[in-house]
Amino acid sequence: MSPVNIRAQTPKENPGRNNYTSLPKHGVVGVLRLGAVGEAVLNIVVANLQEILNLPVDILPARQTPEFAYSDNRKQYHAALILKKLAESQRPHPRILALVSVDLFIPVLTHVFGEAQIGGRAAVVSLHRLRQKEEGGGVSLDRFYQRAAKVALHEVAHTFDLVHCKQPECIMRLSSGPNDLDELPLFFCEYCEAFLEEAYRRYEIQRLPE
Repeated sequence: MSPVNIRAQTPKENPGRNNYTSLPKHGVVGVLRLGAVGEAVLNIVVANLQEILNLPVDILPARQTPEFAYSDNRKQYHAALILKKLAESQRPHPRILALVSVDLFIPVLTHVFGEAQIGGRAAVVSLHRLRQKEEGGGVSLDRFYQRAAKVALHEVAHTFDLVHCKQPECIMRLSSGPNDLDELPLFFCEYCEAFLEEAYRRYEIQRLPE
């Protein structure tokens, strides 16, 4: 479970499936863009999910910005409403991740980088604040891509029952701001990795061949 080069642009095309006919015809995780999300960041997120989680990941057709989740009062998009819609998807994938460029919130917080159903099907990541420094100004593309990959990995792991971790060197540690994200590693601690392995067995998730 190691990260891929953050500059990578293209995920592997159904890796190993030609040689392993027992693998499903669809990925475990389906990733789609909602609205104006670039192809490069999509590919980097998919490549890192696939490599670190060791799961087949598919890119799904892009869809429009989820205006149904927009709050006039907050001028943001309600993450829980997006999750509900994703969970109802007719796609065969056990897990669905959406990438959005709009700002997300839940009622008890001013904003969220991402949100997921713990032990559920759906997760969503907002790229809106990942381009910014806490002190103002923008960040490099490399840092933006790293942040996107980290938030995506963190949120998808929540769907496999992982909760926030207190280990300093773990992707599941809680981040309250962009600078916290920069300090996170792009991997799990040994405890969370063990929990993840157990979740794969519990949910009967078929992993990629070694």
